[in-house]
Amino acid sequence: MALEIVWTPRAEKGFEKIIGYLEENWTQQEVQSFIRESFRFFELLAEHPEILEKSDKQKNVYRGPMDNHNILTYRLKLRNKQIELLNIRSAKRRPLKK
Repeated sequence: MALEIVWTPRAEKGFEKIIGYLEENWTQQEVQSFIRESFRFFELLAEHPEILEKSDKQKNVYRGPMDNHNILTYRLKLRNKQIELLNIRSAKRRPLKK
């Protein structure tokens, strides 16, 4: 059973910021491709909510790459059957530490 995806204002702003960057620097076709691939990833996430790495510091928080250039942070709310997208940002800003 797929979980519902819920966006926080911070995640929406981050996603819009990435799209804005792509619109300034890439073609419309590439922007549409990013949006399409992102929503495919969200569909996969809704079906398999634990595909990214679990945070050691925060309960039910997961974080990792959603593609080669962007990082997603989300909270798993099993009681509400939801995935709360907390943040989406460019990996160039601050790459994930290994």
